[in-house]
Amino acid sequence: MKDLAVLIPAFNDTPALIRTLDSIDEKENDFTVVIVDDGSRDPVQFDTSIYPFAIVILRQSNNGGIVKALNAGLEFIQAEPFSYIARLDAADLNRPNRFGLQYQHLCENSDLAMVGANVVFRDEDTFEPIFTTNLPLLAKDTRRWMVFRNCFIHPAVMFRVDTLNQAGLYDERYPHIEDYVFFSRIVECSNATNLEAPLVDCLIRKEGISRLNDHAQLISGLKFKLQSPHPLNPLWYAYIVKRLSYLVIPFPLRTRLKHWLGIVSATKPGPVSDSPQA
Repeated sequence: MKDLAVLIPAFNDTPALIRTLDSIDEKENDFTVVIVDDGSRDPVQFDTSIYPFAIVILRQSNNGGIVKALNAGLEFIQAEPFSYIARLDAADLNRPNRFGLQYQHLCENSDLAMVGANVVFRDEDTFEPIFTTNLPLLAKDTRRWMVFRNCFIHPAVMFRVDTLNQAGLYDERYPHIEDYVFFSRIVECSNATNLEAPLVDCLIRKEGISRLNDHAQLISGLKFKLQSPHPLNPLWYAYIVKRLSYLVIPFPLRTRLKHWLGIVSATKPGPVSDSPQA
């Protein structure tokens, strides 16, 4: 996997970043992890030599936000001899051989631009599982349902570098939904699927970007949909109604709604290090 780059943005949380790096457990370790330090008060610094894979740290002089950090990483990767990009976020945990499974899937399916996977969301303090995503698996289904919901979990995707030629970089006009906009553009022009097995454990953090910017995220979603209308698609209208309702539905109640819609499912307690089978 010499042509694989793993992109991780980081800001003021080196311990969480190290936990994420420690979770990477692959059969092959000839890939490169690209960390973008987005102007942390205490710059990201640790002994990179203890890891079996290569690590590159890009330092931003000022904190510009996650979109600028991600785009700086993408531009660096585009200029290097990489063919694939995997995403991972500081604090989230990879399951064994996650990169290998997705890399093999893309190599065996040349028509695919991107592959994601289900994830288990866990409580930040107890690590207890809260719910597991139930993402569409087939390209035709991801293309259909992306109009209504995000069919991919950002830190669990891997995509081809060439995909950027059509999808572009992350769009700064839509803060806090940059991943949804990016993935929407990918599925409009290419095929993208998900592996069924959970390959990443994501922590629900009280100080997470999505939780802290919930209202702004909802507004960005409405702005994106109104500027990219699908007037003949009922799911486009359903998305508008969903986002408007989320403006008044408390955050904790939305998980119940997602259970009812089948977007997520209950998760039985289990170890983070379960080996996935795709």
